[in-house]
Amino acid sequence: MFEFNAPIDTGQMQAIATGHAQTMERWEDGPNGRRSSGQPLIDEATNAPVRIYDVMLPTGRDGRHELHGVRVASHEVPELVPYSPVELPGLNAKVRQARNGGKGVEVSFTADAIAPAAVSAPRPTRRSSEGEAA
Repeated sequence: MFEFNAPIDTGQMQAIATGHAQTMERWEDGPNGRRSSGQPLIDEATNAPVRIYDVMLPTGRDGRHELHGVRVASHEVPELVPYSPVELPGLNAKVRQARNGGKGVEVSFTADAIAPAAVSAPRPTRRSSEGEAA
């Protein structure tokens, strides 16, 4: 079985939030099998709850956006407007062999944080810059 971890430079890509996020739950093994405890999953390194944010990343054919769940451990819960750009500092991809034993790979994403993207000033269009010059 193989596993490959790679940081992703998000400066050259646009991530889009869907507005959906869910706190992961901690699972416990009991006499009747594995069940949810109803308690949030806490990241051991940061002592913060772990959430999965649905984000569209340009990972598809020809750079098309595809939906991925990005795992973020943070006490901060930013308000993300659906279908708006977001920043994902510390985005990392984990690629490994499919667990079902067949051919193929599984890809999962983690990030240090998620936040609305900084809004940059719109560039003037050619028409508006020509009108200003006249």
